[in-house]
Amino acid sequence: MNKKQQRKELSSFKKTQLAPEYSNLEFSVVLNMPEHAANIGTIARLMKNFNFEHLIIYNSNEKAEKIRSYHTQGFAMHGKQILFNAEIITIGNQIDHLSGFKALMNRFDIKIASTAKGKHYTNIRRLATFPADLTLPISEKPLKIALVFGRESHGLTNDEIEMTDLVIRIPSDEDYPTLNLSQACGIILYEIYKKIHNLEIGRGLKPVLLANKKDKQMLYNLIKNLITNLRIRTYRKENVFFALKNVFERAFVSKKELNLITGVFSKLNSHLKKREMCED
Repeated sequence: MNKKQQRKELSSFKKTQLAPEYSNLEFSVVLNMPEHAANIGTIARLMKNFNFEHLIIYNSNEKAEKIRSYHTQGFAMHGKQILFNAEIITIGNQIDHLSGFKALMNRFDIKIASTAKGKHYTNIRRLATFPADLTLPISEKPLKIALVFGRESHGLTNDEIEMTDLVIRIPSDEDYPTLNLSQACGIILYEIYKKIHNLEIGRGLKPVLLANKKDKQMLYNLIKNLITNLRIRTYRKENVFFALKNVFERAFVSKKELNLITGVFSKLNSHLKKREMCED
């Protein structure tokens, strides 16, 4: 590929973007009674990483001043704006906790709860699927979806889970299945991000352009010539060719990598031809 063609392909490159079929899904991260401001700040940062914007902090043990404090902002990093814009709901009388939580859940069309339990299915309310197996709806109208996370100490209660629609858990080792709140949130946001985005290798000003079939065919022609020039026995020629081809087909080869490899095979062919001419 010449530089003009490369510039044209770079200019038309589409970076990772939201898949159109999921454009009507509106996600909110709901933290139910979080106990540590540092985790809240870290989650705001993770939300920025994976392009989630709306954070709801329900009945936290931490005061609003600490949640938005300079110390917590340090954990949020570039997610500070998410932290500043977070909806903080405070319950004065803890007797009203469940009724307030129910009112909050009623604002959403779909409520997805996370749990570290649900492995042995003795509690039917905690029958959980894995984030990777989660199926998200495709809707013509806007759908509000809540991703609900519980307390650091003991997660969501059975009563709280009953107010959600489905439960997910992150597969982990049986000896210690419970993750830190922000870690669990990060994994789930990442899994959902993958589901609702068209992912491309490479990003920024210099994205990685993958070699296409036409690019690879040029290399394969050189490989065939090289096999012939090396005078590999006829019964092995085809197997040698397909062995090399299979390697390149299984790999994610960029145009830059392919250009370098093609150059090596081209020089090998030229060297062998010159050698034959000298021998003649």
